[in-house]
Amino acid sequence: MSTLSAVGSVPKATPRTLQFAYVCLVLFMLVYCARPEDWIPHISAIPLAKSTGILLILAFLFSLGQVRGHFPRELLYLTLLVVQLFLTVPFSPIWRGGAFWASLDFVKVALVVFIMVWVLNTMPRLRRIIYLQTACVIIVSALTVWKGQTSYGRLEGVLGGNYSNANDLACQIVICVPFCIVFLLRTRNPIAKVAWSLAILLLSYSVLKTGSRAGFFSGALAMAVCIWEFGIRGRYRFLLVFGVLGLFLLALFGGQSVQRIRAISNQQEDATAYASAQARREMLSKSLEYTLRYPLFGIGTGNFPVVSGTWHVTHNSYAQVSTEAGLPALFLYLLILWQALSNLRTVKRYRMVSSEHALWAKALQASLLAFLVDSLFGSFAFEYFPYLLVAYTSALLLIARQERAVATTASAIINDSNPAEETYGQGSQPEWSSS
Repeated sequence: MSTLSAVGSVPKATPRTLQFAYVCLVLFMLVYCARPEDWIPHISAIPLAKSTGILLILAFLFSLGQVRGHFPRELLYLTLLVVQLFLTVPFSPIWRGGAFWASLDFVKVALVVFIMVWVLNTMPRLRRIIYLQTACVIIVSALTVWKGQTSYGRLEGVLGGNYSNANDLACQIVICVPFCIVFLLRTRNPIAKVAWSLAILLLSYSVLKTGSRAGFFSGALAMAVCIWEFGIRGRYRFLLVFGVLGLFLLALFGGQSVQRIRAISNQQEDATAYASAQARREMLSKSLEYTLRYPLFGIGTGNFPVVSGTWHVTHNSYAQVSTEAGLPALFLYLLILWQALSNLRTVKRYRMVSSEHALWAKALQASLLAFLVDSLFGSFAFEYFPYLLVAYTSALLLIARQERAVATTASAIINDSNPAEETYGQGSQPEWSSS
């Protein structure tokens, strides 16, 4: 068998399976990220998220026979987390009904994550979903800046959900900045490069205008990781310019963010920001108190606002999980995030795969690390978007493993088909050249 025919006999990395489920996933992500019910008149009466979610689940169930690959460890941890949440229901000392419905809501999150891991079985599919999320966040940021809607001088979102609150909006933006950098690096179109560069500056400006302290710290970390991974280690030196431009934007528009950071310990800087910081300290202290009081099963999923005294959340994802679902749930939650980072480290170590895999691994690493920091200031543990990041890492690892296996098989076939060349590569003379 010739070398070309041998390589041609190697199967493609991933067959185009689960096509209809993928289309349904695109629709679901479009509804989740773009929130059309907030800006298209009279469409809010239609339960778009629920409808597309049910359609996605049904499409996946009818395509289960096409699912291939091993069961990722992070999905096992996620399954155990769901079980732990439902265990909080009978043991809840506050409100069992509320704990049940909050746990049931999280089941929808887990199902979508399960489906994403299997449906995003090719690099183009994964890339398009990330592009969809990133494009929606850019558009929302542009609309928010254009509308200029503020509260206490802070830029507020113009849509509902995770775009309404300034801190939540900043978190969504920070997560997508590393994605913009990958799209910038991969395109060869000069106009597209300019557009992605402007998008990065727009997102950075938007975070500063929100005045979010969490967004400031997590955004700085995300940009620092990107500059290190892409600009220094990856030798895309021109990205260092964004570090300089970031400092320039901070000097021009970061006054309120810096003032709010100083107000954490100084009331004279900003009385409102100082009161907010004190209230969050109080909520954190109360959540830790309930964690120690009910360490195994917590007070029930979603029940902390009931006991807070002010109907506020913990403003800390880790305390949110430990307080509402117990320390075992916190352990599982941290395992999920740790495994996601481990997935990315594995992809970065792989050889014989496309360089695009490494780019996305670095970007997702920056986004995840930024989220870990932002989680110290917000209650996001039972939202969709953290687990979307986890699903991206799982899908990326499965795709990279498949491509690596195909490349290894092709290399083995080539070596078997050309033993003379293999011998020659070891320092000996090939048989056909000996006399």
